[in-house]
Amino acid sequence: MKKFFKILIIALLLFAVYKGVRKFIEYKTAWKIMITEEKVNIREQATVYSNKLGEANRNDVFIVKEKVLENKYVWYKIVLKNDKDHQYGWISSERKYPYVKEVNEKKAKTKDSVVTDNAKPVIKFNEDFYYTKDINTINYEHLTITDDSEYKITSEVYKETCPDYYQYWIVYTATDKYDNKASKTQAIVFEQEPSDDDVKNLADIRSSICTGKQQKNQTN
Repeated sequence: MKKFFKILIIALLLFAVYKGVRKFIEYKTAWKIMITEEKVNIREQATVYSNKLGEANRNDVFIVKEKVLENKYVWYKIVLKNDKDHQYGWISSERKYPYVKEVNEKKAKTKDSVVTDNAKPVIKFNEDFYYTKDINTINYEHLTITDDSEYKITSEVYKETCPDYYQYWIVYTATDKYDNKASKTQAIVFEQEPSDDDVKNLADIRSSICTGKQQKNQTN
C-alpha cells in the first residue's frame, strides 16, 4: 500500500511539473503585447467611448486574444490580470506611432487568436493629372496603396461636360481581402480620347464640378 501511495505521489508531482512546464511554454509562445508608453488606458470595449477599466503601465505584458485594425488605431483584446469582474479588456495603439510592442504575433495561429481588419485601403497619387495613351493603356503604377492585406484595384472613367470644355476623370477603387473598399478620383488625360461608349457620364455619380481644371493636351 505504501508503495502504491509513493507511486501515486510521484505521478501527481510529475503531472504538476508537466502542467507547470506546459503553462510556461504556452505563455512564452503566446501572442502578447508589451506597453511602451508610460500609461495606456484599458477599456471595456474597442472604442474610445467605452468604459475605462484601468490603466496599463510601461513594460506591462498582456496576452492578446484578438486584434482589430482600423485606419488610425489598432485595438488589442487582452487577458486582464487579477480582475474579478472582467476577464478581458481592450488597449488601443496608434498605427503610425505605436505605443505597444507586439510579441509572437506570427506564431498566434490558435483558433481563439483573431485578427479583424476594418481598415480601408488608402489611395495616394502625386499629380493632379494622370496621362496615358488611350483607355486600354491605363495602369496603376503611379498609385500608392496603403493596406496591411492583399488588395486589388479597379477603375472607371467618367466624362464631365462643362459649358466651355470637357474633362475626363478616373475613379480608382481599392478592395482588400476583407472587402474593405476605398475610392479616389483623379483627372485623366488621353492622347487618343475614348469614345463616349467607353466612358460613363460623371453626372451619374455626382453633379458636375466644372471648376475650370480643363482637359490638358499632352502634345502641347
